[in-house]
Amino acid sequence: MSEIMIAVDLSSFSESVISTGVELANKLQVPVTLLTVLELGIGLGLPEAGPIVVDDIPARTEEVTARLEVYKTRYPDTQIRIQTEVSTSSPANEILEQAHNGTTSILVVGTHGRTGLDHMLVGSNAEYIVRHARIPVLVVPYNQAAH
Repeated sequence: MSEIMIAVDLSSFSESVISTGVELANKLQVPVTLLTVLELGIGLGLPEAGPIVVDDIPARTEEVTARLEVYKTRYPDTQIRIQTEVSTSSPANEILEQAHNGTTSILVVGTHGRTGLDHMLVGSNAEYIVRHARIPVLVVPYNQAAH
């Protein structure tokens, strides 16, 4: 097994997804890549920050890299290597591209569990990733309470 890629959108639920992925990586003793994809135009890659304009890309990439580094420092006792990666593109496609073209053995993503109209309007990156992935995908539900 080569590495685990943990793809997060940096919403308030990302900590749970990262924690699950790092715990798995520790058990398997494999390195981790924390990945965030900034979506150009409508800004869904970082929901609370709004759309990304072309002039904003370097600043936003720097901001997101810093946020990923903060997550990385929350695991000082881990024996595994954790690296960060930020890119700009369509999140689901870019996540799959990075996972398939690298050394990723397992991809860890989160899902908001949207249904109905919300799901139709926003879609589901996790669902798309599961349907198109050529490697195993661990989906961590953001809402872990019973519904």
